[in-house]
Amino acid sequence: MKAIGFYMFFLFLFGPGPDSPLVGTRFEGRASYYGPHFHGKITANGERMDKFELTCAHKTLPFGTMLEVRNTANDSTVVVRVNDRGPYVKGRVIDLSLEAAKKINMINSGVANIEAFVVGQNGEVYVNPARPIVEFVENVAEVFRKP
Repeated sequence: MKAIGFYMFFLFLFGPGPDSPLVGTRFEGRASYYGPHFHGKITANGERMDKFELTCAHKTLPFGTMLEVRNTANDSTVVVRVNDRGPYVKGRVIDLSLEAAKKINMINSGVANIEAFVVGQNGEVYVNPARPIVEFVENVAEVFRKP
């Protein structure tokens, strides 16, 4: 019972604010990357799109959310910051900057199957890599499921 109390305290202490995604939240799907004509354009959060920065677009995550993105085909990862909205192509969950796409070796294919974890917010990485946190949260959930 003491362990459960500790885990709850940990989640309360390091958990997100009311509008923030939980660190360790996982999603998967198809990723693409911005074409060259987007470089220099204004993103949804008011920044200029810079193809050399490690940024991305996501439809709903708050700006500043930090994501660890893993290309499932080659297991390469990159940490990016959400600074734009999109993608607006059916079946895609994230648009990466050119630099981020290079880091996970998806330039030739143009799209990739990815797995992503929330690893921080407001431009700060709290956990890297995210997988141990996900396993921790799943273990805590398992404790609560036991009768």
